[in-house]
Amino acid sequence: MANFTYRALDQEGKIRKGMIDAPSRTQAIAKVRDKKLLPIEVVPSRETAPRKSAASKDEASSSGSGAQTPFWQRAFSLRRSVPRAAVAGMARQLATLLRAGLPLDQALYGLCGDGDKSPMTAVISELREQILSGHELADGLAAFPGVFSSTFVAMVRAGESSGTLELIMERLASHLERQVELQRKVRAALAYPILMLVVGTAVIVFLLYFVIPQVTKIFADMGKELPVPTQILLGLSDFLRSSWWMILLFALLSGIGLWRAGRTEKGKRFLQRGLLRFPLFSGIYAPLLLGNMSRTLGMLLKNGVSLLKSLVIVKSISDNVILRTSIENMIDGVQAGHELSGFMDNELIYPHIARQMVTAGEKSGRLEDMLLWIADDCDSRVSARLHMLTALLEPIMILVLGSIVGFVVIAIILPIFEMSTLAG
Repeated sequence: MANFTYRALDQEGKIRKGMIDAPSRTQAIAKVRDKKLLPIEVVPSRETAPRKSAASKDEASSSGSGAQTPFWQRAFSLRRSVPRAAVAGMARQLATLLRAGLPLDQALYGLCGDGDKSPMTAVISELREQILSGHELADGLAAFPGVFSSTFVAMVRAGESSGTLELIMERLASHLERQVELQRKVRAALAYPILMLVVGTAVIVFLLYFVIPQVTKIFADMGKELPVPTQILLGLSDFLRSSWWMILLFALLSGIGLWRAGRTEKGKRFLQRGLLRFPLFSGIYAPLLLGNMSRTLGMLLKNGVSLLKSLVIVKSISDNVILRTSIENMIDGVQAGHELSGFMDNELIYPHIARQMVTAGEKSGRLEDMLLWIADDCDSRVSARLHMLTALLEPIMILVLGSIVGFVVIAIILPIFEMSTLAG
């Protein structure tokens, strides 16, 4: 038996230190995990003191250590997700190292940068420990459901079984990179309109709440009827000043109501069906759903996963109730021996061309290629619609906000102009 000292994280994210005896480092790591701790470092002990002095007790870090625990350790212990871009980068680098001929454990070691304390590095270190302990990579990935999806795990497992892990990692990297790029396009397209909306709303509230009441004092001394635009503006200002708490309460209750509705099956179905039917956003939301489903399903089939198992995986990662119901029907149909295209009957999600391509793929035995073609087509449609939406939203936002600010300015200037006319 040899003594090993360890540093590990408990379930609250605090660092625990201690000593443990085991025949080897691998078994020492296993014993630390049996204590429901997440090992950070397990090294042979240099101390010669009797095992009883430290082996049976774990020394918790000082009371302030919880606050000093690095964020990456807390996030790792709680299995929080790391950015998808980091997962894509890890898959791409791992594929490159494997293709260069490095063994898997050395390739994972090469991904752990010196002094890098990022969440992804912590995950990779744990994966390497799993490999050194004799486990497969897919088993290690499955321990991080918040980082690696079930699709990722299934494809890696298929790659390990077929000996094509580097090819699988390249395909996964390409898939994730497309998703990251699409997310960036969506955020970039919506960033400017949202910024304009927030700034414009703040300006209007400032005018109504702070500026208009000051101008009202001037109007009160006029002793005559004010123009209609000015009366409307003063009414809105008085309502905002006297009932601002009602507006905030209504917004808060509405947000809570939507949030609670989004947590129920019926509420999700109602909200998601509304997004699929809303003319402005349905052209983006529906292709996003179909493209993600088609690419995932196509990649699984292309890497040797059976159709039935692929559908189960796609269903498990889908957060859209309508799409999930459709996939459940597909699963039942495939089990009964029917073709997949016969259950793509929801026109909100599946356009006619998609059903035709799936039918052609089933007849020609190239279903996975047709699904990947559909995914590429959906990505193109989303990019085109985002470009069009951005081109439309910007002038519309400028026109609406400009009209509102113009109305405020006119409502203020009209009575002042009348006063100057009467004085002249």
